[in-house]
Order: sequence, then C-alpha cells, then structure tokens
Amino acid sequence: MHLLKINDDGNFSLTTFVGSNVPSYAILSHTWKADDQELTFQDLISGTGRNKDGYRKIQFCGDQAKKDRLQYFWVDTCCIDKSSSSELSESINSMFQWYQNAEVCYVYLADLPPDSDLSRLQLCRWFTRGWTLQELVAPKVVKFYDYEWNAIGTKVELVDIISSSTSIPSHLLLGHSALSDSSIATRMSWAAQRQTTRLEDLAYCLLGIFEVNMPLIYGEGMRAFRRLQEEIIKRNNDLTIFAWELPQESRAQFVGLFAPSPSAFAASSGIIPFSDDSMNFSVTNRGLFFTGGTFIRVATVPTRGDRVETLYFIYSGLKLHMSVPTESGTFRRDVGIYLRKIGPKLFCREGLLPLAGLKTKIEQIEMYEVAEKYILLDPTPAITNSSLSFRNLAVHLPLHDAFQLREAIPETLWDHTDRVFLRPKRYHWIKHPIVLAMSFSVRLINATVPLVLLCDYREAVPILKVFNPNTYLQESKIIFQQKYREEGITWEDLEIQTPGIHALHDSTTMRIGTCLFVVSALLEKRTIQHLSHNVNVWSLFLTIIKVEAR
Repeated sequence: MHLLKINDDGNFSLTTFVGSNVPSYAILSHTWKADDQELTFQDLISGTGRNKDGYRKIQFCGDQAKKDRLQYFWVDTCCIDKSSSSELSESINSMFQWYQNAEVCYVYLADLPPDSDLSRLQLCRWFTRGWTLQELVAPKVVKFYDYEWNAIGTKVELVDIISSSTSIPSHLLLGHSALSDSSIATRMSWAAQRQTTRLEDLAYCLLGIFEVNMPLIYGEGMRAFRRLQEEIIKRNNDLTIFAWELPQESRAQFVGLFAPSPSAFAASSGIIPFSDDSMNFSVTNRGLFFTGGTFIRVATVPTRGDRVETLYFIYSGLKLHMSVPTESGTFRRDVGIYLRKIGPKLFCREGLLPLAGLKTKIEQIEMYEVAEKYILLDPTPAITNSSLSFRNLAVHLPLHDAFQLREAIPETLWDHTDRVFLRPKRYHWIKHPIVLAMSFSVRLINATVPLVLLCDYREAVPILKVFNPNTYLQESKIIFQQKYREEGITWEDLEIQTPGIHALHDSTTMRIGTCLFVVSALLEKRTIQHLSHNVNVWSLFLTIIKVEAR
C-alpha cells in the first residue's frame, strides 16, 4: 500500500508499506476532474504536477490530516500505480478495506459552495458516483467539506440527510449493523442510480459492498457485472439477488436470471431474504441448479390485456408493505419471480411481468418441491424454442367444468401453464415409459365423486384407462404414493404390483343413488398455442352420459 507522508517542511512524499505493517492514516474521497488535471503516481515519482488543479486537493488533505495528528494519508489518484495492471487489480480488490481501516475519511464536495444550505448536500455529484458508495459506507469516521474545505459535518451528524438521499439505513451508516445484515437486493439498490465513467466499474466498485474479490478485465463491459453476481452467489444463498426487474419498455418474453446492471434493482430496496439456510443453488452449464429447500409455487396471474395465465414462481424474499397486515401487527409482502416451464425440471424467467407480489398480492393455488430443478441463466431463441419439442404430441387436458383436476403426476412432466404432460425427451420418437396419472373430482348431479385417469404412452397412440379409486384402492394407492409424485412409476412396475390394471379401459360406470353414469375419455389430435407458436397435441376429452335411472 502506498501512502503519502507529511514531511516536516509541509510537503509530502510517497512511501510504501507491505502486509499488515501499515501506520494510521487518513483517506480522501472525492469526484475526479479530467484525468489530465489529477495528480498521478507518475507525477509524484517525477516531482511534477504541482500546476494541476488536483494538486490543491492533495495539499488540503495533507493539511487536514496533520490537524488530526496523522502523519500519513491516501488519495486514489496518486497512490496507485495504474500503469501496473496487477497493482491496479490488487488495489481495487483491497480498496474497501483501505477505507474501512482509515482513521478518518475526508469527503471533498467540489460542487458545494461555501455557506450552502444542507439540503443542497444531496445534489452534489459525489452522491451519484459508483465508487463513492463504498467510501461512504466503509470508514468509521467520515468528515464532509465544501469547495473551500470548510467543514460542514460528519457522517453521524448528517446521517438523516445522507440516509434520505441514498436509501442506506441510518443504523448501518452509524455502524450499528453490518453490511451482511442488508440483503443483496437492498445493497444493489443503493447503486441503482449511481454511475461510473467505465462500464466495468459498475461492478468493480461493488466488490467490497458484497465482500467478494475477482480479477479485473477492462474491456469486458457489462460482463463484469455478470461475473460479480456469479461470485456473490458462490458465497451466499440469498435469493434476493434475483429480485430485480426491467422497465416496461425493455421487457422481453424471457429474460435471464442475472440482472443486466445495478439499475434493475431500483425498486428492490428493503427486500429481506428468507432466513432459510437449507437453500442450495449453484451455476451450471444448464442453468441455475436448485437442490431442495426452494418450493416451486403456482398462481393464476393477469398477463397481457385481459388474459389470465397459470404461472410458476419462486419467492426470493419479503418486503414490508403498508397494505398487507399480518397477525403479528407488522406488514409484509412476499416477493418472487415468475417462471415458465420449458422442459422437465427446466424453467425460464418470465420477463414481461414485474416482480411477483411486489405490487399485487399473489393468489397461490399450489405449492410443491422438486428435488432438482434448473432455471435458465441465459435464454436463447434456440433453447426457449426447444420447449415446442417437449410439447409436440404431448397429452393435453382442456378445462372442463365438470372435471376438476386435483393432481397430475409425475410433477416433473406436468406443466400447469399449458396443462400438458411434457415429453420426457425432446425427440418425438421417444415414448413415455412412465404412467401419466390424473386425479379428478367429478360433479355428478348433486354429488362429487373421485376419478383417476391413466395414460399409457408406450405406443404411438396413447391408451387411456379410467377408474374409480374407491373401487381400485390398491392401484390408486400405489400410483399416488409420495415417492412417485415427482418422477412417477413405470408401467412395467405398476403392472407387476397390480395385475388388475390390465382390465381397465377408457370408460367406467358410476352410480349416484338410482342414477347410473358412464364416464369416458378420448384423445384427439388438435393444435394449441404455446406462447406465439402452434403445437400439435393429443387433447383429452372427458364425457359423462347418464344411461339409466330407477
């Protein structure tokens, strides 16, 4: 670490310290002028640069450090050899700690005239820059100065104004809580309105805020922000990292899981992660891989126009809200992201909708846990269009007033949105070795009776089997037991355990009082719409015929 030493003659010289043997020092936070007007490391080495505008800041910083009985101080413009890529990388990865370890941080507000009203403070450019976020949060003692280096107050004295203009909680600014107490989404929201000269610095300036390190690659553009998010999730299981949304005009049908920039978190302040340490997820070449602990939920959601769709979603956290009272007397709203099912165990984030639950309460209709699931990180047209292959000649269940679906297994193949059983493989010649099973409540006259329908897709044309589970208790019990709900049971295993399954066919009779009914099932080829595409499916039609009355 290079520090400027204040000499007895009032000048300063560059000194270098290695390891932990660093003396007490002051540190400067400021906004840069044009590069050619800032004092550089090379200027200090060559003894030049005294005629630059930036030299005045160095002098005032040294004078103030001396008044505070400090012999050393640090300034980013001239204490880093930026001609050395390794030193620049080490410095940026260490900078949060350097500000944190400083005895005092001097904030120079170059655009704040003397005797300004404190309300003007939040209009200063310093509050809009990316790098100054960590320079505000990290140091224990922060002193603010106007253009003429007149003291205007400390971070503690100005905490209300600063908290109001930055959305950073006052308890964190006062040192009463740690950065890790704030969710990832909340910390990202602090940077949502901030800017940096170079795109890469939108990520690099946040390394300390998220307590991560990573190599610097100038020239990679916003790829740096993607790498930052990948590093964050390696060390955190905080799902609020996905609690972001794009402006209405920038939304697309499918979006990736990672935010394109900190600005996407503008509305995410105050989102709190669920205190659940059982969540486990990691980045793979297929997508973000979840292994238990996170529930997939299903809700009916208003989408475009007057259209209502059934979509999947996962909760990423919760946010306090003044219109949703709870039993404890506090107010909260669960927040999540909407998903569409692309293939078995494979989901993609729905990009046309805002965060689930942020503006409207979610009406959840089902919840289940899939042991292993993937959410696409970077959906491409080729990948999302592959969802058509999973639906080609799939078994489709239209809505029917008299038949209410209670359960469809295996859950990994059933798509609530399109109401189809996905093909287990993309290729149309692959047939289902698994029992496709649906459980219904059927309304007959004034009674409701249960019904089970099985689909045997081992041949090119599926075969249907219908029965009353009260009559075939053993068969129903085996098919719908917990261990088969996710992956299902094969027809081979079912036929071994329950030979009576062979006697079933595509209709069954049911008696209600003196009335006898025949319930029949039929598959017909038809076309349904999946997103903006047409897909050929086997559509399931159920009929009820009253055949006898006594």
